[in-house]
Amino acid sequence: MKIAILIGIILIAGIYWFNGRKSLRNFVKDISYGPFIIRAKVSSGRQIDINYGMVNRTHVAYSILYQGKPIEFSSGLQNNTGLPYLWNVYIVAEAKQPTLIAGSQNLYLIYIDEGNPIVEPLLKQSHDFASLQFLDSEQGQPGQYHEVYSKNDTINLDQLNRLEGGRYLMIGEQTILDIHTFQKWGFHENNEAIDNYSFPVPHGALAFAPDQKSIVFLAAFQSWNAQDEDLPDSENALVVYDFVNDTGYVVKFDNTATRLINISEANLQWFNRFFKWNQINGTYQLELIQNQKPPYWTGRYNSDDNYYTLYPVKPGMLPVFLDFVLNQLGWSKASIVRDETNEYTGHCLDLENDNIKLDIRFKEDEQTLSFSKNLYVEDSLKYHLLVKKIATIFDSELQAGKYQDHFGQILSETKRIRGMYLDK
Repeated sequence: MKIAILIGIILIAGIYWFNGRKSLRNFVKDISYGPFIIRAKVSSGRQIDINYGMVNRTHVAYSILYQGKPIEFSSGLQNNTGLPYLWNVYIVAEAKQPTLIAGSQNLYLIYIDEGNPIVEPLLKQSHDFASLQFLDSEQGQPGQYHEVYSKNDTINLDQLNRLEGGRYLMIGEQTILDIHTFQKWGFHENNEAIDNYSFPVPHGALAFAPDQKSIVFLAAFQSWNAQDEDLPDSENALVVYDFVNDTGYVVKFDNTATRLINISEANLQWFNRFFKWNQINGTYQLELIQNQKPPYWTGRYNSDDNYYTLYPVKPGMLPVFLDFVLNQLGWSKASIVRDETNEYTGHCLDLENDNIKLDIRFKEDEQTLSFSKNLYVEDSLKYHLLVKKIATIFDSELQAGKYQDHFGQILSETKRIRGMYLDK
């Protein structure tokens, strides 16, 4: 009986899928670039989604034509995706001749040589998505990192993406292409850690050496294969990788001294403040600037969830911040309607006055203090403006050097999980 019902459901779903496919809005758009015609075939309609049922779907399948004939790609184009078409096509704007980069998870360089189309493999991706990033497009430093996805809308369909502004293009974080000469370098192809640091973490290049031979990546210590005594206090580092010679080295730093609360906050400004290039025997070496005065600690306001967070803070920050909030609102301590400490939620303070409900939470083991609207009240613009205002004012005082004694140290998350700080 259950099998019969299941078959019936599949048949009904198949009918809906077939009817949706019959009503697909299919069309073809041709875009000219140099000697090439880039053809975008669009298919739109309703299809079955395992999570949402029948949904609208659009697929854009690209192909490239030369002299009226499709350019052929190796069978590797679809080894990882099962989709026998190009996900995306990019114009290499500053190449010496009309040139394209195209593919899906595998990418290819396409140009014409003596009247014949040349298709050179650039990247064979075994996992994740293929990626593109110029190393020198922002005044000699890395530009935006982006991954290659299949296109699922028709916005600006007649305009191809352009790769421009730089000379050295990093592809899949394993190939460098000089778009002026088409010279290629493969590097770090086995994804091996250096001194037990994996990289890039997160994805993308952070900086580019002055001699344009070495790339700086953010890295993370592999704690899974390390004993307690081998764990560093700071789990992040920089890896400087010479892609010409396919070698690299690690530059360690202290997260607390460099104020790197989250690895995703590292940017070129942070890099230039704490690191410098030294030229030794004609080779550039990256070094940590010793005894560099760090900026003052500040908080983090997240507009998505409307939370203001202070980290890493000592217990003494809680009464300081509580008094600050009460003073800003003109409230007294009679507005504290809940003051209790729990094992999992930490020290909880609920404030209420004039139909406004706010929360302050302090977790000593995590060194975090958070401020937000009350968890159980409806979100509104009023609360967003109020929490953000208080966060902005408190941050301005932190930036002026106040309350800095109430901050602690950024601790190793792995050591905390392993309980290595419990006896301290």
